[in-house]
Amino acid sequence: MVRLVHFEFRKHFWKKSIVIGLVLFTLFNVAKIYSVYSSKSLLSESQTSSAWKGLYWQMYETFGGEITAEKIKALMKIYEPLELATADLTASTRSDNPDTYTGNVYEDYHFFAWCYVNPMKYAYMYKQMADDIVKAAKNNMTFYQRVGNPYAYEMNADLASRFAGREIPSFSYTEMFQYYVHYDFSVFLLLLLCMYSLMHVFVSEKETEMDALLMTTKAGGVKSTLAKLLAAILFIIALSGWFWIVDFIAFSFFFGSWEAFTTPVYALENFVNASIGSSLGQYALLSAAVKTMGMIVAGLLFLVISSRCKNALLPFIISLTSAFGLIYAQEAMLGSGYVGLKVMNPFILLVNRELFRKTEYVNWFDQPLISYIPAFLLAAAYAAGCIALMFLAARKNRLRSRGGSKHAGLPL
Repeated sequence: MVRLVHFEFRKHFWKKSIVIGLVLFTLFNVAKIYSVYSSKSLLSESQTSSAWKGLYWQMYETFGGEITAEKIKALMKIYEPLELATADLTASTRSDNPDTYTGNVYEDYHFFAWCYVNPMKYAYMYKQMADDIVKAAKNNMTFYQRVGNPYAYEMNADLASRFAGREIPSFSYTEMFQYYVHYDFSVFLLLLLCMYSLMHVFVSEKETEMDALLMTTKAGGVKSTLAKLLAAILFIIALSGWFWIVDFIAFSFFFGSWEAFTTPVYALENFVNASIGSSLGQYALLSAAVKTMGMIVAGLLFLVISSRCKNALLPFIISLTSAFGLIYAQEAMLGSGYVGLKVMNPFILLVNRELFRKTEYVNWFDQPLISYIPAFLLAAAYAAGCIALMFLAARKNRLRSRGGSKHAGLPL
């Protein structure tokens, strides 16, 4: 079986066109990541003055790390005079003021407000906010226990457990992760490359009419289908891993740091109500694994479509249309309260921050399940269904082949 899988892998995926596509898409991906940094980073010279980047890391030596009263006092000693001087918009607009850090008092104010004061305030106040959520959840538990609502009681108990003890004890540079976790262009490129590569797995033999001949061999039918599936899954895993590694390295390189690797994921303001309490580094690994799982499900769906067709063009069009339809449905549900509908879409695994940045529940047979659990279960069910359909088709074709052979051998 190992030799057969290796044969199928080389036959379908070790192609010049796929390698060229991978190289080109990788270059497009890196270029896109650079454009994200150039157009959005506060430390990019295209967005702010050249003084910001050097000044940021200079100040980071003082204010980075554990948040202490002394650091807050020192920061406010710099910030409050700037806030006062710019409050009525009558301060000098000269850009060569020697009494400022950047040459301009307004730029100083925005630098410290955006880079240090606001993010440090969020980090410092997060513990109080989490404690308030725990307190409110426990009050709700008492109420729902009294009125006899076990579902709401269990949901609030889980909520209190997730937010208990949360805090952001250290200040770190999170900008790289802020844009990394919201980056989806590589998913789109990977989806297109997988779609193109997988379309030929079953179709190529039908186009040359080799499928009927293979049914007469020992490796034909179910065994051949299994080898194709394993080769396809290995291909998807390898390709996904390549793109996720390129993403992380490129973001780290252009933003100049992955300083916040051990910082809690809820240090990102968009993850203030995150359903998980992992570090940003752990979340990056988790997100990559979930994306790969979603890509496998999508790949299996593409294989099912291609296995029912006799040429590569039609399944590619159907797969592309289906993918865009699911992506549109997933985008339409982002931020909505229709949690059940969101987790039913397997493409939510590809943009999985929606599963983790909020603490949402699904009523699963009168039990409150955190949203990512039913999403994983449904994805596994979709994958199993696709695999079953392909094996049933292979078994049916095998039986037809045997029937045809017997009929051909009857005396006339």
